[in-house]
Amino acid sequence: MSPSPQQLIGQAIQHALRHWRWALFIGAANLFSNGTPFANSMIEVNVPSALVYNVLQFGFPLLAALHLADRAVDARRLSAPLAYGAAVLGTVLLGVWVVGKALTPFLGVVSWWSWRADIGLAATSSVWLGLGVAVYARLRQRRRVQAQLQAAELAHAERLRELAAARLLALQARVDPDLLFERLQRVSTELDHEPLRAQARLDALIALLRALQPHAEARVSTLARELQAVQAYARLISQDAQHTERLHVHLDEGLSERPLTPFVLLPLVRGLLQGAGTIWSLDLRGRSDGGTRIQVDALGPDEASTLQAAQALELPALADRLRAVHGPAARLQLDTTPLPRLTLDLPPWPAS
Repeated sequence: MSPSPQQLIGQAIQHALRHWRWALFIGAANLFSNGTPFANSMIEVNVPSALVYNVLQFGFPLLAALHLADRAVDARRLSAPLAYGAAVLGTVLLGVWVVGKALTPFLGVVSWWSWRADIGLAATSSVWLGLGVAVYARLRQRRRVQAQLQAAELAHAERLRELAAARLLALQARVDPDLLFERLQRVSTELDHEPLRAQARLDALIALLRALQPHAEARVSTLARELQAVQAYARLISQDAQHTERLHVHLDEGLSERPLTPFVLLPLVRGLLQGAGTIWSLDLRGRSDGGTRIQVDALGPDEASTLQAAQALELPALADRLRAVHGPAARLQLDTTPLPRLTLDLPPWPAS
């Protein structure tokens, strides 16, 4: 619902009062400009009184009129030349023949003032105020164009991030045939001797396949979805297919729905767990700035085996995927002492 004319005028007056320093500046500038060169009659003029006249006649009214003109231009109800021209004309007419006359009983008037002086004041004030408003309108238009360009750049970057996330979701949904064949073969072997374990491993495989399927409306994955896939994979390769004894997971409360680049966490964890007997901890925590930190620490069995597993990862490719979705501030770092530690730092969402 659009505001009523009374509300618009009230908002414009409040705007002018909040910016009283600008009103003082406009009044002083108009007083000085009208003193030279067109009506050089500053001699015998009470300067403080004249300043009050100009501030109340032109300073506050012009600020209120510019506020209304800005809203009309932003709403595309009027063109900029028409809106700002009307603001100057309305300010001059109101200031000279309404506000000025109303102030005369309180502030007095010089003896030589006449209707011709009113016309001269209106003419010169129209010139000076018009020049000032023209500069203001030009600067404001430039800021609007810059803001529109920045918004377009941000929208383009967001579309690129969504495209990258969609591509990674599709890649993640593709089932690795080697993994599928090897796990199914192990399930088949266990059915003869450990049917319960085989059933648990099959359940873990089904859970992994479900977690890898992108949601119909998903533009990017989440910590919860990626963690679900990671835990299903860890169960799938565990001894009893029910526990994740080689991967200890901690997720801070309230982080489940935070966005995360797909096809990063699972390849990273899968590569680490391929190291024979290696044990890792996966810690997902929020940062003080609203970002997310994912930390993968080696727990054993020794430095050599964990370091070999960490260095076998394709870290540059994983880092590129992170930056494609989370922006250039996203970071993936490997520290090798005393035991390998991988840190994924994600900036606050949406990415900038």
